[in-house]
Amino acid sequence: MRERGIVVKHDESGIEVQMQQGFNCDGCSACFLDTNKRHVLHLTQDIEVNPGEQVEVEVHPGYAIKSAFLLFLLPLLMLIGGYYFFDDIFPFPGISSQYGGITGALFSFVGTYIFIFLYDRRLKNAGGGENVRIVRIFQDQEIK
Repeated sequence: MRERGIVVKHDESGIEVQMQQGFNCDGCSACFLDTNKRHVLHLTQDIEVNPGEQVEVEVHPGYAIKSAFLLFLLPLLMLIGGYYFFDDIFPFPGISSQYGGITGALFSFVGTYIFIFLYDRRLKNAGGGENVRIVRIFQDQEIK
């Protein structure tokens, strides 16, 4: 998946590219929202770019699929799995099995999003790596 963006900052910590939110962005989560609610992608790639330049960024397809799985499919599976686990296998003592299943489903659902939050923070600190990279810098005549 390739998208265009504008370089906002380039320093020792890396490159920050402001991305336009497109239809491919749903479920990707490679970008983070900054204080101005802009989609910003932080890269640690060693390439010579200047702030204000328009670039083309490629997100590895496997990374996008993994992100969509983590955001949409895993919570659903944990919701269903948590219900059946706490309803049939490990019921809460003193609680009806149906209510125990519902409680277990909610615990596993919330736990999944806590896991995703912590995993996202770890990825953000580690940088994009080879999953996200700048593949082309546009010259002024190419933009028109």
